[in-house]
Amino acid sequence: MEEKEVVVEAFTELAPRYESVVDNELHKFWGWSYDGFIKFLLENTLIESGELLLDIATGTGVIPRAVMQKNPNCKIVGVDITRAMLNQGKKKLGGELFGKKVFLTTGNAMFMPFASQTYDLVLCGLATHHMQVDQLAAEIHRILKVEGRFSLADVGGSKLWRNPIVNFFIKILAYLYFLVTENKDRAWAEASAVSNVFTAEDWYGILINAGFKEVKITHLKSKKFWVPDPLLIQANK
Repeated sequence: MEEKEVVVEAFTELAPRYESVVDNELHKFWGWSYDGFIKFLLENTLIESGELLLDIATGTGVIPRAVMQKNPNCKIVGVDITRAMLNQGKKKLGGELFGKKVFLTTGNAMFMPFASQTYDLVLCGLATHHMQVDQLAAEIHRILKVEGRFSLADVGGSKLWRNPIVNFFIKILAYLYFLVTENKDRAWAEASAVSNVFTAEDWYGILINAGFKEVKITHLKSKKFWVPDPLLIQANK
């Protein structure tokens, strides 16, 4: 089964309980609440009134809902590969936001269904480890307007993870953990994602190669010493 199909199956099953599960996992590993993590991302991201935003891997629409609370004059599009997640997002957004200020669409972040130079700002929270990051960076650069901005928060890796033997054992541990705590589909999805977790230095090189400038990367602190620190990554086109 391809990685894309694994992710879709895992998150289709997870969709009805996604937010509570992620909140529990963030508390356990990083000491953050899900709302607190997204709040930190947005508080450290410049959002101007009237801008058009894109939220990649929007899931159940957590980021669009949070954006609308502070920036009601913006419009935001959420794209996600899993339709079941978007269905949950539509319910949570409600009639006042969905289809008026927030729009949701199914799509693959590596081949996004948007014209070049469309968005002022692209956001992504807790999702890039499920993607081919070099392709993702190139697509984000393509769809951003000149001087557009990119802001994401996700897990970071260490240089040790690049060692094939270490990487293999981390995949096994990830698979076993999520097999016990969740199910086989989630276990495969998270184990497959290990190869897509990069260091801050890796991210810097990927974004520069994609054409970004003014790349800023901030290490946040995880709760446990053996859990990789999350990264806040921002760049301008």
